[in-house]
Amino acid sequence: MAEIAKDLLPLIQPITKLKPATNNPRKGDVESIKKSYERFGQRKPIVALRSTGEIIAGNHQYLAALELGWSEMAVVFVDDDRETAIAYGVADNRIGQLGEWNVEELVLAFDEIGLDGLDTVGFKETDVEDFRALLDEHQMSAPAILIQDGGLRDANGGTTSVDSDTKVKKDATYAEFLERYANRAVRAIILYYPNEDYGKMIENLKIVADKFGSKDNAETVQALIEKELKNG
Repeated sequence: MAEIAKDLLPLIQPITKLKPATNNPRKGDVESIKKSYERFGQRKPIVALRSTGEIIAGNHQYLAALELGWSEMAVVFVDDDRETAIAYGVADNRIGQLGEWNVEELVLAFDEIGLDGLDTVGFKETDVEDFRALLDEHQMSAPAILIQDGGLRDANGGTTSVDSDTKVKKDATYAEFLERYANRAVRAIILYYPNEDYGKMIENLKIVADKFGSKDNAETVQALIEKELKNG
């Protein structure tokens, strides 16, 4: 039996009553969902049409459950017409993309999760380093950094006082920050692309990665640079 959250039990349906969407514009990471299901079980229902069992939202959850050998899932059935069903499916995927990470809070969450649990939340160790580097870049570009004695230290080492109500970040003197950054074994090069170019760039990197047999974007870029230098 599938691991389904207790409050979802009234929504359980045989998985045979479901079928994937005829047209699904979203390509999800089934392997990551499988890992999440293995650790957490199903904690939110999928949405399907009552009349046909066609899935509106949760197609990749369904595929992950199939691969895990589940015989049932929690499902919410709706009576949408085709236009509404398609619109909701697109909205369900798109709205999740519109939010932004609070990078500092995300890095703290990574510290709590630990490296062993990253794959169950859809991240890799290289992702963690990218976010840490992004946080570092933001902090390094800031005009000042909070230190634990209640003052602000700027890039020249000078300090100014702050109100007692100011939130102080402990253990974060400028010198300590630079030392931690210098001692890090992995660094990240961050490239910025307009939204309209980002998707195509990721797609092209995947094509080149398959060609080179590289395991991640870092290896792909390195292979491209080495090839160009060799041919140049």
